[in-house]
Amino acid sequence: MDWNDLKFFLEVARAGSLSAAARGLGVSTSTVSRRIEALEAAWQVPLFRPHRDGYELTPAGADLLAPAELAEAQMRHVERAALNREAALSGPVRIDAPELLGQEVILPNLAGLLRDHPEIVLDIRSSVLPVRLGTQDSDIVLRLVRPERGNYRIRAAGRIGFGIYCAQDYAGRCGVPQIGADLAHHRVIGWHEDQGFLAMAGWLQHLCPAVRPALRLGSFTAQLAAVRMGFGLAVLPRFAAADAGLVPVLTGVPGLTLDLWLLVNEATGATARVRIVRDRIDAILRANAARLGA
Repeated sequence: MDWNDLKFFLEVARAGSLSAAARGLGVSTSTVSRRIEALEAAWQVPLFRPHRDGYELTPAGADLLAPAELAEAQMRHVERAALNREAALSGPVRIDAPELLGQEVILPNLAGLLRDHPEIVLDIRSSVLPVRLGTQDSDIVLRLVRPERGNYRIRAAGRIGFGIYCAQDYAGRCGVPQIGADLAHHRVIGWHEDQGFLAMAGWLQHLCPAVRPALRLGSFTAQLAAVRMGFGLAVLPRFAAADAGLVPVLTGVPGLTLDLWLLVNEATGATARVRIVRDRIDAILRANAARLGA
């Protein structure tokens, strides 16, 4: 088996189609198809089955996904070790953080670190979706859901509080809900249907099972902007809503509070550049603990 074929298998599994995988790898669709066929021949099992919307893993392919991700991670660790330049505190550190926390709390407080250590390159990725740990690309991860697997050292790093907010002009025009059931009569900004697993979406549904979002947006940044423009109400992190001057509603209802977990890659966490960034993030979270959990 050609180990270079492994990345083609993983890219198709993640992208769900040959064409999307080809774009991600910068090759032709026929090249992806040929490499998948070679891998299936080497492993002597069908890895994918075509369907109307693309390609999905067969049971055999699904069983091989985790071992393939582990092999990929190990190869990347070898590559990174070969390029290691720790003595000079230089090189990349990848950080994955929940959206808004990364953008509005972590990033603004890292300027001093970059001034002190200009050879460190920060790669910060911020999303509402929890990063997949199987590929083990990240050096430092902040998550609102405790992971069940992955080669990371993990510990609790604080709590993030959420509430329901609207803009002042919306409150003046439409009033504010007094109980959860009132949300059914307001313009609620919710998540896309495939994001219903998010704790924020579940909490909103718990407060008002009859709620039907008038607007669906797939990121906190977009939802925060929509609330500020007066489109309606949304579940937002309290620190971000307070910074934006938004109006809290349903203040008599217990809010949503989620644990924040700090994960450090076991393979890179002992390196000097990762340690110094980890310590700075830890200090940022401690300094902002009251603001984040309020």
